[in-house]
Amino acid sequence: MQQIERNNKSMDSSSITLRFRSDILDKLKHEAAQKRISLNTLASQVFSSHAEYDAYASTSGMVSIPKTLLIIMMNKLEEKEVEKLSEQIVMNEMKDLTLLSRGEHNLTSFLQTIESWLRVSGFQYSYHTADHDRNHRLVIQHEMGRRWSLYFEKLFRFVFTELSLPNDPEFEVTDNVIAFKVRE
Repeated sequence: MQQIERNNKSMDSSSITLRFRSDILDKLKHEAAQKRISLNTLASQVFSSHAEYDAYASTSGMVSIPKTLLIIMMNKLEEKEVEKLSEQIVMNEMKDLTLLSRGEHNLTSFLQTIESWLRVSGFQYSYHTADHDRNHRLVIQHEMGRRWSLYFEKLFRFVFTELSLPNDPEFEVTDNVIAFKVRE
């Protein structure tokens, strides 16, 4: 399960009543029970996911593809091709997705977009922020192999370069994990 630690400001909440077909409601209740969360929590997660990511993903060119296919395709690329692909995605996709979903393109909005994508993708991750020193640490366990670690590292490096951050980010990479620490 993903682990999120950060100082969240209190968010206002409101309540509404919704109606669902009985078969859909039964599936939602079953999923909530399996996850050991309330139906309300599950519904809140679904709506948050839609509002933060899903509503903008297809508009910015994101599609759903089997993980195995992605692994096979990436493993056929040379390291230089992986680096070039990362740069192309940053130049043509990442900024658009961040602007569409957050209304601005800066470090915070980019990291929020990545976190929304991680939740939707089902990757295990840990995201920590420390407000007193404005550090962000993100660890992603993708389980997709060395080429994907390289892809993610290069992608994040290109974004951080594009954002002209005052400090160089620190990266740690293994075959199935990418981690970075970046300061605003």
